[in-house]
Amino acid sequence: MMNAQMKSSKPYTNSSNTESSALQETPTKGCRAMVKQASLISLLASTTLIFGCGGGGGGGGGGSTAAPAPAVASTMSDLTVPDGFDYNPVEQHDLNIDISHISTNRSFVSVYSRYSERSDATFKPDYSSRLLAGSLNNGQFNSSFTAPISEENILIEIWFYDGQAPLQQVVSSDVMQVTW
Repeated sequence: MMNAQMKSSKPYTNSSNTESSALQETPTKGCRAMVKQASLISLLASTTLIFGCGGGGGGGGGGSTAAPAPAVASTMSDLTVPDGFDYNPVEQHDLNIDISHISTNRSFVSVYSRYSERSDATFKPDYSSRLLAGSLNNGQFNSSFTAPISEENILIEIWFYDGQAPLQQVVSSDVMQVTW
């Protein structure tokens, strides 16, 4: 009897497996076809939207004509430069400092192009922007230096070797005669 059940169940199992595999293949093929169709529809719709929109503003008719672009110089000889234009991005400055009425003691000056103001109204120089440094002689200092034209103001800082707080002053790069 067991053999009979095995024999009868084996063909039943095989036919069942065959039917279920056929059922599983059909929906998969159908799903793939639906996904391809949906992808195609999405592609067509987005293409229609992109190319269907005219790019102009507003609706109906009367389109405006765009203004022609100005001619662009294509060679160096086509360029025109105004008379007196200076290509040099730096300027020469002469700095004269006199603090002899304050102190003639040994002191040192530094000039910076970049700085920030602290909350206590003193200045914090950006040490990488130092333009000039040197010693004062009897409270006086005279020197020349170059600075970028773009620098409108500079920080002048004078340090004393006796430990007192430095003198600091922000001056216009046009004014290089400094007296405290």
